[in-house]
Amino acid sequence: MGLKKYHILVADDSRSVRAFFEDVFAKKDNYESQFAASGEEAVEIFRKSISGEIKPFDFVLSDISMPGMNGFETLEEIKKLDPNVKTGMITGFNVDDYIKMALDKGVYNIICKMDSPAEIVRTVDNLITGENLMGIENYLAPGTEIKKVKVNHTSELKVVVGEILDFCSDMLDEEKQYGLKTGLVEMGTNAIYHAYGYEKGSQVELKSTEEVYIQYGADDDCLVVVIADTSGTLTREKVLSQLNKCINPSQEDLVASGGRGLYLTRYLCDKVIVNLEKKKRTEMVLIMNFNNDQIENKPLLVNQF
Repeated sequence: MGLKKYHILVADDSRSVRAFFEDVFAKKDNYESQFAASGEEAVEIFRKSISGEIKPFDFVLSDISMPGMNGFETLEEIKKLDPNVKTGMITGFNVDDYIKMALDKGVYNIICKMDSPAEIVRTVDNLITGENLMGIENYLAPGTEIKKVKVNHTSELKVVVGEILDFCSDMLDEEKQYGLKTGLVEMGTNAIYHAYGYEKGSQVELKSTEEVYIQYGADDDCLVVVIADTSGTLTREKVLSQLNKCINPSQEDLVASGGRGLYLTRYLCDKVIVNLEKKKRTEMVLIMNFNNDQIENKPLLVNQF
C-alpha cells in the first residue's frame, strides 16, 4: 500500500511565511500543499475542491491576522462548504489575544509560528489523523524511560511532586522548576478533586473505580509529565472558558477563586497540551524544554475525541 498523502491548504498573507511552509511541507513525502495569499482566495480555492475542479483538501491551516477576511472568518466560510474538513490556525502574535474569539467560534488549536518546523509538522499531523496524541510516549524520544505513579489519596500528590522535582533538579533552572511545581500541584489537584466531584481541600481517598496517575520522563530535549484521570468529564469548551475567564475576566470572575489553575499552568510551563477522550480519560501534558528560554507566546492545543 502506498503512502497516504494529505492535501492541505495554507492561507497566509505573508509571502515569506508561505515560502517557509512550502519548504517545510515539501520535505514531507505525505503532504501535498497549496497556498492562498488571503482568506478570500483560500475560500475560492476550497470551493473548487468542493466542485471537483481540484482534489479535496484534508486540512486547512489559516493565519489569524490577515487583511480583509481574517482567519476565523476564513475557516467559518470553509466550514460552511464542508463541515467535516479538519482545520487549524497559526499566528505570530500572542495567542491569548484570540482566546475569546476562539471560544466564540469553536476553535481549539492555534499553533505559534515561533515553534520549530518539526513541532509544527507534528501538530498538523496530529490534527489531521488524531493519532499520536494520547500517551506520554508520543512526546518523548523512542526508548525513553517512563515512570508511572498512581495517586490514590490526596496526601500522595505532594510525594509525587517531590519525586518529579528531585528527578529534574539538574535539568531545569530554578524558574522552570517553580513553573513545573505549580503546574503539577494545580493539575494534580484538578485531577483528584474536580474530575470526580470531591470538595477541594478535603482529604480524599479515591474509589476503586476512580483513577489518577502521573507519568514522567526526560529525553535530550525536554521533560514531559502527563497527569491523567479516567473520568473523561472535562470538555474543550470548558477548557477555553476557564482560560477566557482569566484572560478576559468579568467583575464576577475577578472575585471568584476558582478556574485559575489551568491558566497558571499554561503560563508557567513551556507547553501544555490537553487531550480529552470523552467519558474515558483526560490528559494534561506538561512540557518543559531544557534550554533556558522562557516562551512568551504559548500555543493553544486542546484535542477532543
